[in-house]
Amino acid sequence: MIKLCGKGIWLAHSYDLQRAVEMATRTEATHLLIKVGHGPFYFPDTARELRPRARSLGLHALAWLQITDYLPQETVPTLQHAFDLDYDAVVLFLGRGLVTGNQLRPLAQALEQGPLPLERLVLASPPLSDLPDVEALRVLAPLCQGGWMPLCFPTRGGEPAQVIDEGIYRSLSELSLIWGRTPPIYPVLSPLNGGGNAPLLPEFLIPWVEAVLRHGVDFFSVYHAAATEKALWPILQAAAVACRMEDRETETELAAPGVPVLQPVYVTVKTSDTVWGLINRHQLTKEQFWRWNAHLWDSRGLPRDADYLQEGWRLRVK
Repeated sequence: MIKLCGKGIWLAHSYDLQRAVEMATRTEATHLLIKVGHGPFYFPDTARELRPRARSLGLHALAWLQITDYLPQETVPTLQHAFDLDYDAVVLFLGRGLVTGNQLRPLAQALEQGPLPLERLVLASPPLSDLPDVEALRVLAPLCQGGWMPLCFPTRGGEPAQVIDEGIYRSLSELSLIWGRTPPIYPVLSPLNGGGNAPLLPEFLIPWVEAVLRHGVDFFSVYHAAATEKALWPILQAAAVACRMEDRETETELAAPGVPVLQPVYVTVKTSDTVWGLINRHQLTKEQFWRWNAHLWDSRGLPRDADYLQEGWRLRVK
């Protein structure tokens, strides 16, 4: 299974490559997500030319393609071409368009029958509560063993806590039943407001970035380069991912049929909390506490000092 670590920039059009590279440099991104197809249509020149260019610039190259309701099974050759070109992973982008589970069953059957490395296949989609047809995710999720990229977009007036905390992380038990395990979570942020063309102001993007980082993510990405105003780049540059390279229990544990995988338990730090108090209250060892939570100190350049604990931090305790 792949394990993404860092930040990614989505490239929707090949002619925006220069801007995407500039944005990746300024934001300290590590991955470029290159669009190689749309529905059954493959973009061979883009797929062949941009992967080596990205890598020559020190960026990991991920391929992505838009899933549509028009001959979705015909996207399988595009996936095969991308893997043959040695992209690190391929992302199936299932947007908010009305693509039903029934329409995607031919694609799922083709994936099941093909020799594709499903451990390098990732699904990008809205949260469960924002999908027109949840069955579309149920059909594809078990085959996308590389993880889930939930779209953390400020649509329909949703606030960060509502979309990210409730819509994504509080649905992990249900998600584990769909996937057969809890998939790696790699959030996707949008620089646009309400799903339209109006860019977010910096003060409105900050809460979305903070909401994602509270969950200690190893990787997040931004959709997409051409839509992200340069005024937002410093915010993305300052966002430090956890990048914990050790395996997490929930990424490898399989669920028994009909039984959700047990999910990590987090607490939000209050002013009266201390590290030792939390360790004692939740019957943790010191080693376990730091293995789960040291990234909060590390990502801010702080020593792992038990006397320093910031109100509002989200700590794992189980």
